[in-house]
Amino acid sequence: MPKNILLVYPEIPKNTYWSYHHALPFIGKKASMPPLGLITVAAMLPSDYNLNLIDMNIEPLKDDHIKNADAVFTSSMIIQKDSLENVIEKIIKVRESYDKDIPIIAGGPYPTQYYREIDGADHFIIGEAESGVLEYFISDLEKGTAKKAYARHVIRKKPDEKKIDEKELENLLSFFREDSDIKVADGKPDISDSAVPRFDLLDIEKYGSMAVQLSRGCPFDCEFCNEPTLFGHKPRLKSSEKMIKELDTLHGLGYRGSVFVVDDNFIGSISKVKQVLTEVIDYQKKHDYPFSFFTEASINLSKDEVLMSQMRDAGFNMVFVGIETPDKEVLRSMNKLHNVDTDLLEDVKKIQGYGMEITAGFIVGNDNDPSDICDRIFDFSQQTGIPSVMAGLLTAVKGSRLYERLKKEDRLLKDSYGNNTHDFELNFTPLEGKDRQQIIDDYKNLLSRLYDKEGKNYFERCKILRSNLGPRPKASRDVGKTETRAFLYSLARQSFFKPYSSEYRKHILPAFAGYVSKGFKGHFPEDVANAIKGHHMITITHDSLEADKVNNFLYEKISYFKERLFNIEQAWQSYRSGKGELCSRIKAECSKMLYEKNIFRREAEKKIRKLPEEHRQKLEPAYQKLLNLNERISQIFSSKEIS
Repeated sequence: MPKNILLVYPEIPKNTYWSYHHALPFIGKKASMPPLGLITVAAMLPSDYNLNLIDMNIEPLKDDHIKNADAVFTSSMIIQKDSLENVIEKIIKVRESYDKDIPIIAGGPYPTQYYREIDGADHFIIGEAESGVLEYFISDLEKGTAKKAYARHVIRKKPDEKKIDEKELENLLSFFREDSDIKVADGKPDISDSAVPRFDLLDIEKYGSMAVQLSRGCPFDCEFCNEPTLFGHKPRLKSSEKMIKELDTLHGLGYRGSVFVVDDNFIGSISKVKQVLTEVIDYQKKHDYPFSFFTEASINLSKDEVLMSQMRDAGFNMVFVGIETPDKEVLRSMNKLHNVDTDLLEDVKKIQGYGMEITAGFIVGNDNDPSDICDRIFDFSQQTGIPSVMAGLLTAVKGSRLYERLKKEDRLLKDSYGNNTHDFELNFTPLEGKDRQQIIDDYKNLLSRLYDKEGKNYFERCKILRSNLGPRPKASRDVGKTETRAFLYSLARQSFFKPYSSEYRKHILPAFAGYVSKGFKGHFPEDVANAIKGHHMITITHDSLEADKVNNFLYEKISYFKERLFNIEQAWQSYRSGKGELCSRIKAECSKMLYEKNIFRREAEKKIRKLPEEHRQKLEPAYQKLLNLNERISQIFSSKEIS
C-alpha cells in the first residue's frame, strides 16, 4: 500500500513566452507559476499519504527523492514532453538500482492526448481528476489491482465534435484494451466543490506568482483550439465560497502578490463571474488588497462596463486576449466570430481604460492570410500599446477541428508539441500558392520588429500603454521588497551595456519622476515590470532567431559536404572500374574536403557555444549529423588511401 508519494512537475523549456526565464532573476524567483494541477491532485489524495513535491523548475529531481517514494505522480503539458521523458527514464534507472517497485503515474494534458507516445509510464490518468478516475485508481492501487489507464470520456453532441470524441474513445479502447477502466460519461465533472489545492507543499517564495482556477470550459468554438475537447464548451465554475477559501489559504500562508487565474476564458459565464467578483472585491477590501490578479478572457469583456469595473475593483491589472488577427475574413475562417463584428482597436483601449493591461495572442500562417498580415499585426500592436505580444505560427494541435480538417485534406505533416511562439516550423502543408518559407520568414521578421534589439518598438508600446491605462481605486498592493529589488536590479542591469539601454532609460526615468511627483501613486510598478518582461522577450526572440540561423547553417553545410562526398565517390568508382582517372585534380579535391570539414566543424562548434544551453540542446540532432558526417569522410578517405 503506497504511503510515500512523490509528486514531480517536469521542467518547462526556458526559451518560451510564458517561462519568463530571463525576467525571474530581477525579482529573485525561480519559476513564474506553480504546478496548480499537481497540487490540486495532491489535495485529492488520501489524508494519510506522505506527500513530497518536486517542481523541477525550482529544483532538480534527485535519486534520493525517488528511492524514498512508494509511487510517483507526474503532471505535464505538451511543452514539457522532453522533460517528462527524462523523468521517467530516471525513475526507471533508480528503481532498477534499488530493486524497488515504484509505479509511475502520468496525468495532465500531455498524457491525456499523447499517451501512445509515452514509454515507461505504468499508469495513465486520462482527463480531469475530478471525473472520478483518480478515486478509482487510488482504490485499485491500494488493492494491488491498478490498471494501465483510467478515463471518463465525454462524447459531445455537435456532429464534427462527436466524430472527434468517438474516434478518440475508439483509440483509447484499442490501445489500452482490457487493462483499463474507461467509461463514457454524461458530461464533464462538476468542479464547484473541487478540493483546495495543497499550496502548503510549495516553496511559495520561489514563484513569481501564485495560481488559482475559477472555471474550466469555453463557450466559443475557434477552429484552431483544442480546449473544448479537453474541457468542454459549457463553463463550469467553482463556488464563490471555494474561490475565497483558496485565496484565504494563500493569505494564511503569508503570500502577498500576483495571482494568475488560469481559466481559458475567465468570462465564459459572465453572470456567475460577476457574483464571484462581488465576493472577491469584499475580500480584497477587508484585507487591504493583498493580491493582484491577471487572467485570460475574450474580447467581449470590452462590451460590459460593469464587468470591467468589477475586475478592476477586484484587483485585476492584466488580461490576456486572443486577438489572433486584425483581418475580419481570417477571423471568420477560424470561427473566431466574437472578434468579427467589433472594433478591436477600440476594444483594447477600452479595457486598458479600466486599468487593465492587455497582452495578446496573434496567429500567422492561416490559409487566407493576406500577404501583409505581419505588417498589420505589427501596426495593431504598436497602435494599441500592447507590450507583450504573443505572436506565433499557426499550429494544428491534436483535438482541434483544424487538426482534423488538415488531416482529412492530407496536409497534416506531424503532431505539434506545444510551443508555437519562437518556433520556426509549420506542422502542415500550406495551401497551393502559399510559400512555406515565405510564411516563416515573414513571421521571423515580425518577431524581430516587435522585439527589436534596440527596444525602440517595444518601449514605444509601453509608452502608449501608459497613456491608455486608466486609474485603479487602489494600487493592487503596496510596493514591497520584491518590487524595490526589481527596480534596483533593473536599473543596474538594464540602464547600460544592453542594446536597448537608451530606450530603457527614456522609458523608466520619466516614469519614476512622474511616480514621485504624484506621491508614489500610479502605475510605476507596472512600468518596471514591463521593462523587465521586455528584457525576457527581446532576449528569447534574438536567441531563437540566432539559433535558427545556426541550425540552417549546419544543415546547409551538411548538404554541401554530402553532395561533394557523393561526387568524389562517383569519381573513385569510375577510376576503380577503369572508366576514369584518379588525376591530381581529384586528389586535390579530396585533400581540400578533408581540410574544409575540420574548419567547418570548428566553426560550427564556435557558433553553438555562443548560444544559451536550451538552444544548444535543440541543435543536438544537427550537430550529431555533423559529427557522423565528419567521421564518415575521414573513414572513407583513409580506407581509399587518398593522399
